[in-house]
Amino acid sequence: MTKRTSIDIKTLIHMLTVGVKAMVDKYKYIDQLNIFPVPDGDTGTNMKITLEGAIKATGGLEFENMFLFGKAFNRGLLMNARGNSGVITSQIFKGFFKNVTENQTEMNLNDLVEAFVSAKDTAYKAVMNPVEGTILTVIRVVSEVVKAKQKTFKSVDEIFDTVVETAEKTLLTTPELLPELKEANVVDSGGYGLCRVFEGMNKALDEEIGKPDAGVKTKKVLTQKIEEPNNLPAVKKEEFKDNNEGFGYCNEFIVEIGSRVTTKQKKKEAFDLNYFKKQLEKMGDSIVCVLDDNILKVHIHSPAPWDIFAFASKYGEFLKVKVENMTQQFLSNNPGTTLESLAAQAAQAKKFSTATSQIKVIVTVPSKETGDIFEERVGTNYEINTETTGNPSVEKFYNIFKKVNSSNIILILDDSNYLLSAKQAAELLPKNIKCEIFSARSVSNAFYLCSLIDHNQSYSKNIKALWSKIKQANVCLISKSVKDGRFNKIKVRKGEYIGMANKQIITADAGLLENAKKTVTTLLGAKTKYKECIIFTGDEATSSIIKDVIDFIKTKYKISADVYKGDIPNYPFCIAFL
Repeated sequence: MTKRTSIDIKTLIHMLTVGVKAMVDKYKYIDQLNIFPVPDGDTGTNMKITLEGAIKATGGLEFENMFLFGKAFNRGLLMNARGNSGVITSQIFKGFFKNVTENQTEMNLNDLVEAFVSAKDTAYKAVMNPVEGTILTVIRVVSEVVKAKQKTFKSVDEIFDTVVETAEKTLLTTPELLPELKEANVVDSGGYGLCRVFEGMNKALDEEIGKPDAGVKTKKVLTQKIEEPNNLPAVKKEEFKDNNEGFGYCNEFIVEIGSRVTTKQKKKEAFDLNYFKKQLEKMGDSIVCVLDDNILKVHIHSPAPWDIFAFASKYGEFLKVKVENMTQQFLSNNPGTTLESLAAQAAQAKKFSTATSQIKVIVTVPSKETGDIFEERVGTNYEINTETTGNPSVEKFYNIFKKVNSSNIILILDDSNYLLSAKQAAELLPKNIKCEIFSARSVSNAFYLCSLIDHNQSYSKNIKALWSKIKQANVCLISKSVKDGRFNKIKVRKGEYIGMANKQIITADAGLLENAKKTVTTLLGAKTKYKECIIFTGDEATSSIIKDVIDFIKTKYKISADVYKGDIPNYPFCIAFL
């Protein structure tokens, strides 16, 4: 077989399609690999939704080059990214395509090696405190090995053979790097998912490229820049923001300042770049205006290009002009969409421009009942019910930021697994929108933090107050184990109740009441400084058991309790001591 020294766009799309399928086929098993033996382990589910979002975003399209494909693939990943595993996965592939240049149609051996190196760098930068023994370790070691062997590779097949072999070997070392994995006798779930993607990509190299079932269908050839979906922001940190809402024309032209078509023409007007830009802002948006010596290059979206061209012609003659009807492009790519519905979406997309300065509070909650309690008792503005949505995606967070329509947003998370997705969404916000994110570790502590917000105080004072109180609470959760194992030196049997604090299992017991008492005692010790607690209850916490737990806390520790029946799935008790 001929050794491949490069891969083209068609091959890469097929490889990624097969790689995603290989991971998706194992997503339930990946869920079971989660360290904690609680019922809501969802690493596999989060990676599945994230990766399938990328396939959906690029499916049915044929891409002229890898730059266009990479941009669309990464946009699909990012906006569908859920949980820490999903966000990190999206960053790995963002890095993979980071060095692809415009019009690049294939990746050679050096390109592939550098793609893996960039994948590692980008993923690590996305995490504030990278933890070894996770998916990050897998991509790090892979990048280090392929970089070290870069000069020895003779084919693409050799690179991916090395990637798969290295990833699998590294995965087996994760329990040695992370004690929690070793105690649970499992490998890292996110790392396992990434190994399956690499395995599938490598397998695809040996298959015939371009089969009908490869998922590469021709719908329309994209030869120009892909317009972002009309209800999403442009990716940050690019040369300019392309907030294409689907309307009007995309206009690009080059003008030679001062030049004339004929000698009989009057001299052109004196050109002032700042004045020119200010006038363009009145005519359209998504403006890029660059002057190099006497050559002016302009990109602008506008429903009336003729006004722009008439204005620009005062200063010189056109060397190049390109006009595209964005409305028709969007409608043809989105069957069933009407001009009227597009107009409504465009109006919604502009909502941030009229954002109120009033503080708006968003909170994630584990059930509708809990959300109702937050709204009624502490006046939150929007409750994200994760019982129905699952781990909120980047797109979900972003759309809710837009919905509350405020320049001063406070987001309080009841689960730290949502933190990376929330941060990615916040980074997409316009610069005038402030969004402070707090990871409360539990719904009880989230309730406490929400109760501290004073709408009569400034946004900055509220933020300062919340940061000073966020770690004040001592939090414990009680759930039921879904598997046998040894966690944090505690032997756990499937079906037993387990008490957790600071992401560690601290107790295990067959009875709910007994476990609740043991968990509180283990957490607080013989004496405690805490004077009150907030309790949210859920599955299996009957009225009699709740009463007994409250009486135990009051009698043993002299702590008063505020109790809320939140019907929390999988967690009979969530307690925050204050």
